[in-house]
Amino acid sequence: MHSVLLKEIDGLVEGRLVKRVNRFVLEVDVDGRIAMAHLRDSGRLTELMKTNNRVLMRPKRREKTEFEIFVIYDDSIPVIVNSSIHSDIGAKVLEFTGYRILRREVRVGDSRIDLLVEKNLRKTFAEIKGCTLVKNGIALFPDAPTERGVKHIKKIAELGGIVLFLVMREDAEKMMPNAETHPEFAQALKEAVEQGVEVLSALLKPSVNDDRLEIRFERFITVIIPEI
Repeated sequence: MHSVLLKEIDGLVEGRLVKRVNRFVLEVDVDGRIAMAHLRDSGRLTELMKTNNRVLMRPKRREKTEFEIFVIYDDSIPVIVNSSIHSDIGAKVLEFTGYRILRREVRVGDSRIDLLVEKNLRKTFAEIKGCTLVKNGIALFPDAPTERGVKHIKKIAELGGIVLFLVMREDAEKMMPNAETHPEFAQALKEAVEQGVEVLSALLKPSVNDDRLEIRFERFITVIIPEI
């Protein structure tokens, strides 16, 4: 299968990571000048939070931060770290597989599900999760405990639907829930599969040309559901 271009982001600036100030703010070095950058990813990102790691970001209207982060490199591997684009990318992956997007951010009870989709006249819900952690060729989600994630998986299991993991880097061969970090999430996903939820994992390939980031869908990879 040929890769499919999902999204392009222009006007990126390169910097180097100095430190993580808090959950959503990084201190970065831009041509010898220290600036603050907004990180739209609440995970631990331990493998990415190394001083002098290369970062790609876009200038924004200065509020508390001057830049918005889109990519952090893990050695030579670019990793997408911006959850604001998850829904758009996930929708395009599902459209590629034949789904039609009916609604976004759908309120169901006290939960909000990412997408309501339709295929072959059948409507179903879809929850999108971004995965940045890869170890030994295996993508692992989550990289930090996520009670919100458990709640979403249980709601999808209750409603019926799809969980789509977006692997935000190109160096994974398989994907599995990170039972070591959050066994409750792994158990919830296992039970969801047993109740008929479809779990997909899309391998993405981010590439950078000058100041432009291109994000491509490479293929679906196998999801392993371990015994808990």
